[in-house]
Amino acid sequence: VWERDPHDWYVEPLAASEALLTVERFIGPVWDPCCGQGNIVKTFLAHGSAAGTDIVRRVPDGTPWFAGEFDFMAAKPSRPDSGPYLPFPEWHATNIVMNPPFFRAKGAEAFIRKAIEIAPAKVAAFLDVRFLAGHERATGLFAEHPPSRVWIITPRVSCPPGRYLAAGGKAGNGSSDWCWIVWDKTAPITST
Repeated sequence: VWERDPHDWYVEPLAASEALLTVERFIGPVWDPCCGQGNIVKTFLAHGSAAGTDIVRRVPDGTPWFAGEFDFMAAKPSRPDSGPYLPFPEWHATNIVMNPPFFRAKGAEAFIRKAIEIAPAKVAAFLDVRFLAGHERATGLFAEHPPSRVWIITPRVSCPPGRYLAAGGKAGNGSSDWCWIVWDKTAPITST
């Protein structure tokens, strides 16, 4: 019903990140590379170290957890023992937790592949449940990188455009189902 945001900025509520923390434990710093207004970062700061970047600044100057404007797709892996470096050298992330820009699933998949490439511990992506379906992802992304866990968000949440919320709009009743897909690179590998 809304005009599509040019950067696919849609905002998950704090409840979505809080739900993830009831079922997943994250050890070490968390980076949200597409942090928007920072709901994921704010939730994780209450439980440890977290920072966020985005391709466009959406938070006020001086926001302490905002590491700056940064194109996540240009991120490079750093030393395997330290995780990827953020745009400032004194901080690194062990885990990447994000609500990636979707862009008809291709953007989300690209962000997930990049996160899996550079995060040494866990990657968690907040996505529409429909992302789980489809032959291309089943034989591509999920065959190459099987998720460790999938957590369905209940009750259903609403994820309106960030511009709508920034203009004073309120999230209403959601019409899509959402989930967290987790890749846990610290989990033992089992064969089936």
